[in-house]
Amino acid sequence: KIAKENVVDTISEQAKLQREIQMSINIARARDSLQWYGGLYSAFLSGVGVAKITGKPVPPVAAIPVVVGGFMLANMTDMAYGTKLQRVVKEAEYLMEHERGRFPPPKQAMFAGKYTEEEKAVYSDVGAVSTYWPGFIPWARQRNEEMPVVLETDKK
Repeated sequence: KIAKENVVDTISEQAKLQREIQMSINIARARDSLQWYGGLYSAFLSGVGVAKITGKPVPPVAAIPVVVGGFMLANMTDMAYGTKLQRVVKEAEYLMEHERGRFPPPKQAMFAGKYTEEEKAVYSDVGAVSTYWPGFIPWARQRNEEMPVVLETDKK
């Protein structure tokens, strides 16, 4: 029994380390993106500002990237230096406790049998992505078909 506890403890430590590595990489990626997009955004704002100060015409449409870019950078800053990751973790905890029906894997996954029929049935009425669009083309997949449609030209 002690050996089993040691194995479980070792696996738990490895899982914890893997999680921390993934989280730190996400934060580092957010910080890198923030530096790149922040620099680009600053250059754009500087250009718009200099044009305005010197009296050159600035098209009104330039306000769109100013506003959208500000929101984008605020979101990146929140991930890189704020509490966004903690809020995402709390949302993930909520999903795992209250929305388990979102998680069943493809039926081919080796652990698919670990999910209950109730969990698998939650979104059973949802079709594959390719069944929604583009439905107007002749070879589009239908929601009730398992195999793709074979065209006469494909049978040669």
